[in-house]
Amino acid sequence: MERTPAYEGKNNYIFVSYAHKDSELVLPMIDKLYEEKYRVWYDEGIRPGSEWPHNIEVHLKGCSTALIYISKNSLASINCENEVVNALNYKKRIIQYSLDGSIHPLIKEKAIDNVDELMNTVTSDLIGDGTGYDRNLHNKKRFSIWNVLLILSIVLFVGLIGGIYLLNEGYFDEYLPGRNYTEEVIDVKPTENIEVNNDIIAQAILEQLGQEDLFKEVEFIDDSDRQVMYDALNIDNDNLTYYDLTKIKNEEVSIKDCSDECLKLFKYLPELKILVIDSEKVFKLDELNNCAKLETLKLTKKTFPVEIKENYRFKIQYIKSSS
Repeated sequence: MERTPAYEGKNNYIFVSYAHKDSELVLPMIDKLYEEKYRVWYDEGIRPGSEWPHNIEVHLKGCSTALIYISKNSLASINCENEVVNALNYKKRIIQYSLDGSIHPLIKEKAIDNVDELMNTVTSDLIGDGTGYDRNLHNKKRFSIWNVLLILSIVLFVGLIGGIYLLNEGYFDEYLPGRNYTEEVIDVKPTENIEVNNDIIAQAILEQLGQEDLFKEVEFIDDSDRQVMYDALNIDNDNLTYYDLTKIKNEEVSIKDCSDECLKLFKYLPELKILVIDSEKVFKLDELNNCAKLETLKLTKKTFPVEIKENYRFKIQYIKSSS
C-alpha cells in the first residue's frame, strides 16, 4: 500500500513523533491530516541512504508544530524520548496525543485522545494550497560542464594534498636523487634486570603517554560536587588523586545531584559497567563515551531534559527512581 508522502517544503508543517510499534494507530491519522490538506512530515520522508538522526533533527528544527503520539511503547523508546526533549528545547508548539491513556512527564500541554479533537487542535496555517505539498523540490539538476569542472578541480586538489603528504612522509625517498641509503637496525637489550614496584611502572607508563596529571589531586568546581562523588564511591580520602580513582573496582555506581563536571571523572573507573544518574544538573552525556567498560546508563525523570545522541557506546534506560 502506498503511504502518504512526507512534506518537504518551506511553509509551516507538522512534525510527527511516534513509536513504530504504534504504526497501525498512527498512520491512519496521518492519512486523515493529509486528506484535509495539512502539511505533515514523518519518518516516511527519509530517503534510503540518508543519515537518519540528522534527518530527524533537521525536520524537527524546521517544523512549527510537533505532534507527539504518547504510549507505553513511545515512553520506552530512546528515539521518541530524544524527539520530545529536542522539541521542548527548540520551543516548538506541541500537541500531545495519548494512544493508550499514557502521558509524558515533561510535556505540560493537556493530552488529547481522539481524531475529532486533533482536527480541532491543528491550526489553519498548516493547511496547504490544494495538495499541501511542494512537488518539485527533488527534481534532479541538469548535469553541465560546470559540474565536470568542479569535480575535476576537487580531484586535482585532493591529489595535490595527498602527494605533498606522501612526500613529507618519505614514500618517494627511494626515487629521489641523493636519498638512496640504508638504515641499520640495532637491537638493544638491557644489561641487567631492574625490579620496580607497580606504582613506579604505572607512573612511568602514564608519563610516557602524557598523563602524569593522574597523580595530582582531583579538582572539584565546588564542594557539592566533591561530596556527591565521595558519597557515590564511598571514598574517605581528603587527598583523592585521579590515580586513586583507577583503583576503584565498582561495576555499578548510583549518583545524585551531580553536574556535567562530575561525569568527566567516571572515565578513570576501570570496571564501571552500570551508571545510574538522578540529577537535574546534568545536560550532556558525551563525557561518558570515554568510559571503557560502561554498558548501561540509567536516567531518572529528574535528569530530563538532557541531550541524548545516537552514537553512544552504551545503552540508555529510563527509570522512575534511583532508589
